[in-house]
Amino acid sequence: MKQKILITGASGMLGSKISDILARKGFPVLAAYNSNEEFVPSGKHISKVSLDITEKVHPRWFKNIQTIIHCAAVTDVNFCELNKSICRKVNIYGTENLLDLAESLGAHFIYISTPMVFSGKKGNYVENDKTDPVNYYGKTKNEAEKIVIKYKKGLVLRANPIGKRPLGAHPSFMQWFVDMASNNRSFSLFTDVVINPISTATLALIIGDVINNFRPGVLHLGSKNRVNKAQIWEEVVKLFPNYSGKVTRLSVNKTQAGKVALRPHEMWLNVQKATDMGFSLPDWKDEVGLVLKEISNN
Repeated sequence: MKQKILITGASGMLGSKISDILARKGFPVLAAYNSNEEFVPSGKHISKVSLDITEKVHPRWFKNIQTIIHCAAVTDVNFCELNKSICRKVNIYGTENLLDLAESLGAHFIYISTPMVFSGKKGNYVENDKTDPVNYYGKTKNEAEKIVIKYKKGLVLRANPIGKRPLGAHPSFMQWFVDMASNNRSFSLFTDVVINPISTATLALIIGDVINNFRPGVLHLGSKNRVNKAQIWEEVVKLFPNYSGKVTRLSVNKTQAGKVALRPHEMWLNVQKATDMGFSLPDWKDEVGLVLKEISNN
């Protein structure tokens, strides 16, 4: 019998995709959301629950949960810089509350984290590299990671997910690119932020395998090669040969006017550990193509 899974942040870009794919694979999914229930997928194996992770979570509400996948977070880096108490309450205290739940249930705990726990000075980060975040969002994720790693059944998954947000939600940067291209809009684009992206669909499928072969610790997931966001745009615009807008390419440091949070440059992760564990990791172009196909199927 498949494990019963609790997924937080199930109305978000990643949480909704994980909920959908794991349910399609036959896992009984309890999809938890704090707002926007309409963005949570529906399906045969999905149940929905409203959950405020900043409040203590009572184990009696979640009997038989064997794995918790914690996607919920405040992720807007500028909002976090300006609203530190809210960011801390959700990203750190919320994680603590869910870890207390996991311990009460004896459940595995998978924490979705970010390359922003690193400084972004060198890239190619391995799992045990020293963390050194440059913005408050990264600091809260880093602090939460340390709490998760102390839990004997805790796993930190770091990744650069790309995907499609549900219709009506704030668009992902991939959806934004498509909108710019399809409407001939001009915009500025930075060229010096490097990632190794992985689609939410691919990430969700790998997480299904991680659940079945759980190992605590830290694991990096991503495409096997790296790319900057300007190169991703070039893949997108190939689908719009009549695009007539103007794209101004800049350093990320030049695009931060009016913004308060520093952005790391080299955010690509070394994924050799995942490869050695038997995971087949994709090329970034394949992942971009997969997301573009999802967007075009709206």
